[in-house]
Amino acid sequence: MPSVLYVEDTETMQNMYGFALKREGFDVTITGTAGEALARIDEHQYDIILLDMMLSGMSGMDFLQAANLRAKSPGTKIVVLSNVDNPNIVDKVRAFGVSAYLIKADYEPQTLVVYLKNLLKPTPEAK
Repeated sequence: MPSVLYVEDTETMQNMYGFALKREGFDVTITGTAGEALARIDEHQYDIILLDMMLSGMSGMDFLQAANLRAKSPGTKIVVLSNVDNPNIVDKVRAFGVSAYLIKADYEPQTLVVYLKNLLKPTPEAK
């Protein structure tokens, strides 16, 4: 069962996306702050980190800078799920190894589930 750390401070989003992921067999850990997410990645390795950019306190960008995921967890897929649609931010997060930058308005929960399942499929080079 793939594990997901979902970093989102809006309870409605946590419930909506978290429920869809759990229903499809993902092991989901939800955190409301980037600080809590930093503690979680020190305790557990996740297959996917699903990250909002606009968080209370420490932002998603701050989390990426502090987490050093390329070194600590190179196999983890990082997917930004945000309503911040700014090309400068997209370019900046790519430097931290982000696999995808998705706009929430474009991804209903079930669409996101399908996307994440496809993201985890092995590539021909990985076989």
